[in-house]
Amino acid sequence: MNRLILLFLHIFSLILLIFGLVKDMLHIEVTAHFIVSLNLFSENRSVLGTLQTLWQTSNYWPFLLIFFFGVIVPLVKSVVIFYLLAVQNADNKWYSFVNAISKWAMADVFAISIFVAFLGANAMENTKANLEAGFYFFTGYVLLSSVVAMLLRKMIKMPETSNA
Repeated sequence: MNRLILLFLHIFSLILLIFGLVKDMLHIEVTAHFIVSLNLFSENRSVLGTLQTLWQTSNYWPFLLIFFFGVIVPLVKSVVIFYLLAVQNADNKWYSFVNAISKWAMADVFAISIFVAFLGANAMENTKANLEAGFYFFTGYVLLSSVVAMLLRKMIKMPETSNA
């Protein structure tokens, strides 16, 4: 696999990540049906909007988890992948780092949790949830980033480590 092709795929995955962070991921609407239909709650949520709300409401622990695993880890992984694509003979510890950090990248878990929230909200009679463009951008990032990491691993053909 050509390094230039991997570089373009990686840049495209970062574009997807950016759109996934700023675009709305989920729209939830809660209505009540009495004599007339009343809209009780209607809200769109993006990752960055959720982070802002968590910070403003002093929910620091969920803020830190989402910020670290949903923003920082993917960005650090991306920087290291850029380095590995730019350097011909990088130290194997950087390849191992990408493999290790990929296991901790919670972007895929985050995308699945949004989808589960979507399904759960639609299961209630008076609640309607719609997946928005941000969810699809974020999911695209998760998939493409995983492909880039896998192709990078195959391209550099990391030596097998022995268990001896």
